[in-house]
Amino acid sequence: MQSTLLYKLYKTQAPVNQIFAPNLNNLFSVSKNYTDNKQYLIKTSKQLFLGIDGTGQLYEIFEASPGVLDAQRVDSTVYAGNNFCAATFSIDTAVFSFGGYGFWKTNGTLKQYNFYSREWDVVPLLEERPSIFCQKPSGVNWKGDLNEVKKLEDMNTTFAPSFYWVDNEKKLFYAGVQHLINQTISDSVQTFKAQYNASLSVLDLSTKQWKVLGDILNYGWHYTVQLPWGLLVVESPESIYYTDFDHNRLLYCKEDKIPQYRKFFRNRIPDLFFYADGYIYFGEVAINSIDSIPVSKEDFEERNALLYTATKKVSKISLLYDNYRIPFFFVLFASVVVLIVAFRRKSQNRANKSAFVSPTVLPTQLPLVDRIGILNEMERQLILYLVEQSLQGKRVTVEAVNKLSGVAFKNEPIRRRTRSELINAINDKWLIISGNRERFVLSEKSDFDGRTREYFINEKLLASSLLRQIIQLIK
Repeated sequence: MQSTLLYKLYKTQAPVNQIFAPNLNNLFSVSKNYTDNKQYLIKTSKQLFLGIDGTGQLYEIFEASPGVLDAQRVDSTVYAGNNFCAATFSIDTAVFSFGGYGFWKTNGTLKQYNFYSREWDVVPLLEERPSIFCQKPSGVNWKGDLNEVKKLEDMNTTFAPSFYWVDNEKKLFYAGVQHLINQTISDSVQTFKAQYNASLSVLDLSTKQWKVLGDILNYGWHYTVQLPWGLLVVESPESIYYTDFDHNRLLYCKEDKIPQYRKFFRNRIPDLFFYADGYIYFGEVAINSIDSIPVSKEDFEERNALLYTATKKVSKISLLYDNYRIPFFFVLFASVVVLIVAFRRKSQNRANKSAFVSPTVLPTQLPLVDRIGILNEMERQLILYLVEQSLQGKRVTVEAVNKLSGVAFKNEPIRRRTRSELINAINDKWLIISGNRERFVLSEKSDFDGRTREYFINEKLLASSLLRQIIQLIK
């Protein structure tokens, strides 16, 4: 294929540690089995590679004829599906992949491509920090007062973050805003819930050790571009800054330099961004477009803005604990064993003195009227309404649940959290009341609007005699 932008990247002599390519797909028709998978690019000091997201497949891009590029597979990976949205980067001639999603959970595995075995080797770390790094616009949707939100998990995160930066000289990997997924622990009682946090951490690739720096203070961006001195964050057409990790600060683009970045927001969205030789190059590979923006540290100014809130210093007690951790746990374990032995002997002596044995009573052996006593008034009213509507073959809307729970006029994050807690509480208490692990209240996407859900009683339980008894007692 012929692409001036891609050819510029190919001919660049210096390594491009990170390449922002949010929409690359079928750049080269290299894999018939993964035509729908996103593709990514990795540039070392010597080679340019194309990767297939979620597979581990790696192709070297070479110049087939003057100005014409092609790709040839160089890896021997067999298995796929465990590294979607991984952070891919290079240091000198080495190629790395960190994190990603697969087999129902995110991972915090660091992998390095082995040019001899043509496979990805796992690099053992002292700690796992799972996350995904999809290269998409990232941020939060929030319609209420920002002062009401204290934590990132209270917000509605739009996409997984692409916030990571590589310090090529010091061999450091910075990662911020973790997106944690673990669907392997979800069952009929405990629903799956993705987690987010704003923790900024740095991995020393030499010592293989993570260090938590603090919580980042800015969450939203359209594009991120790796610069030698920090991560360029294009927050909006009017707000551009770069992150100074060494000094914990944000340096904002000067007013007279901002107009050139508005090129990013034209009608056609670029699908490839990278920094080389003092310029940010970007464009669309498919239509062979290319543009550039000159960039230097002098284009940015100090505005007393912090990048993150620093973590508290470690106390002397914590240091003492770290130094004597193993002896401490040994003494603790020995003490627990002694206490358990003493307790059992005492219990046996008591048993010998008395023939009375206290019976074990399961919750389901208690009278039904006592079991339903764990339901509060709001839960009872919602159950009655859900049963009434479900018997008529109707679904209960999100708006109706909001009204019944008294949060109809609250902002969306509060409504969502209240609904979730209320439904989960009913399902948890149903397990205690009935002993049945079947989920009592179910939900499904609305036929009219797939973005919202509707609630109903599990049809398997709707006609049960136990439910009829419960309804009579609740009324």
